[in-house]
Amino acid sequence: MQQYSTVKSNIYYLKMEQRPVWENALSKEDTNIQLLKKPISTSNYLKLYNSVGGSLNWLDRVLMDDAELAAKINSEDTFIHGFYIKETLAGYCELVRSNKAVEILYFGLSPAFVGKGYGNYFLQKAIDLAWDLTPNYVELNTCDLDHPNALPTYKKMGFKHYKTIIEEKKTITK
Repeated sequence: MQQYSTVKSNIYYLKMEQRPVWENALSKEDTNIQLLKKPISTSNYLKLYNSVGGSLNWLDRVLMDDAELAAKINSEDTFIHGFYIKETLAGYCELVRSNKAVEILYFGLSPAFVGKGYGNYFLQKAIDLAWDLTPNYVELNTCDLDHPNALPTYKKMGFKHYKTIIEEKKTITK
């Protein structure tokens, strides 16, 4: 059984209030993004979630009750997109629509694809997918436990940092 400890982490909240016009729209051959069909089983979802966040201490969904998780991922306002490179699932993004906003709740690549030039491309596509849902703004958050390039990359893509809080986060005890 996994054991957990608790650490204090800075949580950075970011917002984008206008759809970006990409001056340097990126493209990558042999990639595609697919909306996952619902219903999505919690076991398949957790494989995807852990493939991206397992090494980054993503635990929120792992520790969540199965029925609650199933309701969240299969909500009509949740959109989960797989990112494929040469037919191999390389990452995913999870978008959640609310009254005025779309939150990029989870975004990332599996470790085997990090550092190979796909992150910025996939993030541009995820941002476009969020704006396609016609929100007033797009938001996301990241924390000290995420990849060290996450916060600077989000800012480079046009997100504005507007709030930081300190929160206790569970991490896996080694």
